[in-house]
Amino acid sequence: MLRILFLILFVPILANAEALVLEYKFSADTGDFVTDTSGNGLDGTILGGGTKHFGSGFAGRGLKLNGIDNHILVPDNPLFDLHQYTLMAWIKYKPNQWDREEIMEKAGAFWMNIRQDTQKVRVGGFYGGCGNTIYYYKFDSIGVVTIDTWTHVAVSYDGAALKIYINGILSGKSPVPFPGPVCINTEPLSIGSKHRIISPSENAAYFFGNMDTIRIFDSALPAWRVKQEMHK
Repeated sequence: MLRILFLILFVPILANAEALVLEYKFSADTGDFVTDTSGNGLDGTILGGGTKHFGSGFAGRGLKLNGIDNHILVPDNPLFDLHQYTLMAWIKYKPNQWDREEIMEKAGAFWMNIRQDTQKVRVGGFYGGCGNTIYYYKFDSIGVVTIDTWTHVAVSYDGAALKIYINGILSGKSPVPFPGPVCINTEPLSIGSKHRIISPSENAAYFFGNMDTIRIFDSALPAWRVKQEMHK
């Protein structure tokens, strides 16, 4: 009887082990603003030229970025101070002038981008410390992302290792040499570019193409969950 009671009490804890930090679906967004549908109120502002920021998505409506100066900026928030995370998005990109196209980045903390020369996903961040370049680490996916083709990309960090997924399939795993929490700072989250406000400031690596269904979780989702979220 005690064993049955323990299982009943324990299952809900497992079910709520991770939380959705941010979600952009773009289905009803207009103008220069995007709405966070996670319930956390982490709405973003689209910066840069032009007025037609929305176009076709993977399923329905999505975000359209010009590769010149468009990106979404989300103010810093304690919810971005992560010990673990999963970042994911549907992307359809075209070649650009930069060496990479940033999918999302919180400068000095974590990022995910596409390399122009190899078409591979590069992920990385500052782990186990802050304000020291020795804590910086990155690695690239095994597989590539085909140009101008809708592709789901994701990265998870469990406090010790990074994993990259392309279309729900593991495409690389690497331990972090200095494991630990992600660096905490006051930089904003940028989607579609590198945007650093702390000196030296920088705007670069603009994404050229479309995005859809962007999500951030506060834990490292297992492979089956990555695939499940990919189809939601």
